[in-house]
Amino acid sequence: MTGERRPLLAFGSPTVVDRPTQTPRDMPRLSKPNAGRQGERLTPQFGELSAAFDAERARLSADTPDEVDPALVVVFDLAGSIKDFRNAVDQIDGLEFLSELIGDRSDPDDDFHMTESESGRTDKPVQHSLYLMMSNAKAIDELLRLFNAWQADPSASFAYGLGKFKTAFQQLTAIRRWGPEDRIRETGLRDQWQENLDVVGQSVSTVMVEVELWYRRDASQRATAQAHVEQVISGSGGRVLDRSRIGDISYHALLAELPIQQVHSLLADGAESIRLLTTDEVMFVNPFTPMSVAPPTTEPVSEVRLPPGERTDGLPRVALLDGLPFPNHDALAGRLVVDDPDRLGENYPLAARHHGTAMASLIIHGDLSTDGEPLDRPLYVRSIMRPHEFMAGHEQILPDRLLTDLLHRAVKRIVEGEAGRGPVAPSVRIINLSIGAQARALVRRMSPVGRLLDWLAHSYNLLFIVSAGNHLGPLTIPADATSTADSARSAALRSVYDAALLRGILPPGDALNALTIGATHSDGLGDIDVPDTAWDITHQNGPAHYGATGPGVDRSVKPDLHHIGGRALYARPVTPPAGQETVAVELAPTATTGPGLQVAAPGRAGATNNTVFTIGTSNATALVAREASRLYDILEAGAGDPEDAPLPDPQYHPLLVRALLADASSWGEWEARLRRELGLTNQQARRHLTALLGYGRLDTDRLGTAATNRAVLVSGRLIARDQRHTYELPLPPSLRARAEWYRFTITLAYMVPTVGQLNRYRGAKVYFATPDMQLAGGERIDAEHNSVRRGSLQHEIVQGTRTMVFGDDGTFPIHVECMDDAQRLRAGKTVRYALVVSVETAEQTSTTIHDEVRARLRQQVRDRARGRVQS
Repeated sequence: MTGERRPLLAFGSPTVVDRPTQTPRDMPRLSKPNAGRQGERLTPQFGELSAAFDAERARLSADTPDEVDPALVVVFDLAGSIKDFRNAVDQIDGLEFLSELIGDRSDPDDDFHMTESESGRTDKPVQHSLYLMMSNAKAIDELLRLFNAWQADPSASFAYGLGKFKTAFQQLTAIRRWGPEDRIRETGLRDQWQENLDVVGQSVSTVMVEVELWYRRDASQRATAQAHVEQVISGSGGRVLDRSRIGDISYHALLAELPIQQVHSLLADGAESIRLLTTDEVMFVNPFTPMSVAPPTTEPVSEVRLPPGERTDGLPRVALLDGLPFPNHDALAGRLVVDDPDRLGENYPLAARHHGTAMASLIIHGDLSTDGEPLDRPLYVRSIMRPHEFMAGHEQILPDRLLTDLLHRAVKRIVEGEAGRGPVAPSVRIINLSIGAQARALVRRMSPVGRLLDWLAHSYNLLFIVSAGNHLGPLTIPADATSTADSARSAALRSVYDAALLRGILPPGDALNALTIGATHSDGLGDIDVPDTAWDITHQNGPAHYGATGPGVDRSVKPDLHHIGGRALYARPVTPPAGQETVAVELAPTATTGPGLQVAAPGRAGATNNTVFTIGTSNATALVAREASRLYDILEAGAGDPEDAPLPDPQYHPLLVRALLADASSWGEWEARLRRELGLTNQQARRHLTALLGYGRLDTDRLGTAATNRAVLVSGRLIARDQRHTYELPLPPSLRARAEWYRFTITLAYMVPTVGQLNRYRGAKVYFATPDMQLAGGERIDAEHNSVRRGSLQHEIVQGTRTMVFGDDGTFPIHVECMDDAQRLRAGKTVRYALVVSVETAEQTSTTIHDEVRARLRQQVRDRARGRVQS
């Protein structure tokens, strides 16, 4: 039970000190071979590299009159990693650092294995890092010279800036050329092409790919590389459809169409048979399948009666980048600012405008089944979709544009303008992306579109709210689980859990600075009669089976939270024949009768009040964007009483909204149920559940307000490297010496600066230190404590029932700290963060928690004011 609502409170200024140094933990150490053994292992590999340069030089010389020194991409495969190794690479003439990637783990062997101080050699796998560099033959000769010098005398001094190479030679497991298989190993290209061939056979003549080039620092080298790759593409009978260079995220890519013969060649003869995959300027080749959305139904089934809406004349705060909506629908008329610079509306029939209409409806009104109050600001809409060329009623992201470039231009148009014109919607602070890439991104590196969102959020101080993605295919369950809905429900949950790797977050939901939304199996339609032909096999209010699961890159928490996505029914399968072990359970059509979220839909014969029912993480994302706008209203209204400290400056509002949304989220009953049904009893259970649940389900009743039995405090600040900001949460006297239930919730969001070429990716890390568990007298619940620090949104809950002992002026300290991560945060540079802290107890225990904390905070304000006057 939650008591009467109360306003948010603001922390006073924190105490700022140096971040305390920490005693290094006794971590397992990498055992490495000696210099002689490394010589035995690596000298032949250096020889192979030299031979590769000679062969490439001979090939190029046959086509050019002058001798050409080829440039090849060389991979240093290191056991572990080396901090700042990229700086040493750039010290050698002819070497250019390109990227660092996470390599495969390897089983320990006599050369490389992990040791612990007490137990000695362990069986733990050895993590690898791949350092990729562009090189010429002269550079390889210099590397070999350094390697030989190190072998002769491992203690010899290297020239200034080259010392890291001594460490690299110790940890070098292999040195080789970046090859064709590297360019497709994790992109899914081979599987995607095989699937295309199986499904469409010879009915298509071309396939589309996104070709990522190595981002060269020199503009002329970038131009030369692009020209060469375009020549390779055209020489194979393909053509280039789009080009993009975004230096801020080191992105250089081409969208290309290749003849179907390339598919046959790859599948029959391997990656080496395709010239594009042997081209050194190419980093990765990804299958390109623009997201396509099917219409919920071609027959809108119900009408909605909305009171006549007054035209909203304010400035838009939320932007929707999606399909083009039906602007004259009763739910949307006078409430949209439609921006169509690509003139897509000229060939976008009303009958095809499903997705954008639905998302706009949800942002403005919420679920139409619940009669929510509409937003009082117009919604900015920019279409990045168009009707599908071949499938009637379907929509797809522009199929001839790179998604990363499309979003980059769309956002810059909003906040900066384009073609010499000013910004079209500079008031926008929230951008809703209920779209994503169709194919699974690389699992061990941030997707290009994810990198873009991280940079845009950081550069323009925007809040991106992004859908985690949907996996709408059938669930495979054991045939013997189809006897009852209960047994099918447990089997469906197990199916989703077992297939988690195949049901991962879709880009750009992997972005660290974005809020990624999953869906719950809930909506506002109420009780319904489920027909005999359908099953409701998802737990009410539980995670929807169709939603993508985490974790994010580097095991960060993704999705961040879950919200209402619509209940999905599944078609009840026929009784399987004897001997059949599994059954595929398909989604049942519910658009005409529900369940699901009721949304505006284009009608037939000019109808302007038709609706349908839909499901998806897209829906949940739109509803969270709606809640985010309402949080902005609260923050912009400021503190309601002049005796209270003012709420943080607007520059912190995007982060505060993000933190407040997470602060109102928790696992609730999910943990106990999933532990039981999935049989998770080991120590890794919480980490597995974090990947499925993120920070839990959003409770809008707790959003943006406190209560008589709950105080919520907020702050926003800038923090520099190696600083500690300490906040003192006043402890309510009514909690003292009482063995009653209580909870502390601490949420921190920050705008992480990113480094696109490194696998650690985050330029700096901001976090709050471990809460004072002895004072709290409770225990952590929900998300696993290691995972919560891997992104840029940290949310921890401590609850207990043991007696808390503290004095009259007792406080609960929260320490926010900043440290370097991927690189050194330069002097004078700071990181923006927002902090939300709440303390609560049951209403029957105390209805004065908020008042007690507020009184202490007001006294702090008076004390500070008195101190300023005296000084």
